[in-house]
Amino acid sequence: MVIFFKPVFKETLWGGKKLSTTFGLDIPSEKTGECWGISAHPNGESTVLSGPYGGWSLSRLYESNRELFGHHPAETFPILVKLIDAQQDLSIQVHPDDARAKALGSFGKTECWYILDAENQTDMVIGHHASSREAFVRMVEDNAYEALVNRFKVHAGDFFYIPAGTLHAICAGTLLLEVQQSSDITYRFYDYDRLENGKKRPLHLEAAIEAVTIPDQTPLTEHDDRYFGFDIVTRHRDPVKADRYGDFLVVIEGEGLIDEHRVKKGDFLFISADSTYVIDGPLRYARITLRA
Repeated sequence: MVIFFKPVFKETLWGGKKLSTTFGLDIPSEKTGECWGISAHPNGESTVLSGPYGGWSLSRLYESNRELFGHHPAETFPILVKLIDAQQDLSIQVHPDDARAKALGSFGKTECWYILDAENQTDMVIGHHASSREAFVRMVEDNAYEALVNRFKVHAGDFFYIPAGTLHAICAGTLLLEVQQSSDITYRFYDYDRLENGKKRPLHLEAAIEAVTIPDQTPLTEHDDRYFGFDIVTRHRDPVKADRYGDFLVVIEGEGLIDEHRVKKGDFLFISADSTYVIDGPLRYARITLRA
């Protein structure tokens, strides 16, 4: 079974309009930073576009028809798939691991990024230069973020794996695909003293300092399959066997058919567990699979 999802959009202080100009998505404004394309998170749920489950939320589909997902053992749908358009820098931030997030009733937030566009080889921040927690705290207290963070250039096609606890910031000029655990917990270290509705956005220094990994300087460019599988695939005409828990696809280039269903750039879809499906057309897509 092939199921298409209607995404949820998030307007942000740092967002832009590339989700429309690049993917043809119907964004709510020119400050749209995120498209939650495959999400059962209560802060933004995808819904099924059509068919026998048309209008259903992903959480309802997962809870009521677990056989479509190969009876995956997680009680709630465990991942979230996004497109992110950063026209300004995001805050320097960190996410908690499973143990810390459990107290808040959430998964932790390990994620990965696939860079779709990087204007003028824009910067990225992943990791930091502090050798101890004491040194880290001292640099934060001194507001010495440029000395603290590990900043480097990125290019379209780059991949990064971001375990929970990694200090990071997506920087202006970046368009990327993000796959993460289903969590919406972010602890901000620094937000450039920006104002939103006339006020500085809140920081979360105590929680962030507890959550950050130290030391942590080297960006990871190989995927760890602990929470989800991730691959970029180019196909023209091939039969494909879906994973035991199903395949989640994001079309990033081209158009064509998956079985009898027409697909195009910007589509988010799910192929039910253990199905065999046929790709027809020059498609490039992300294939995401669940882990148990």
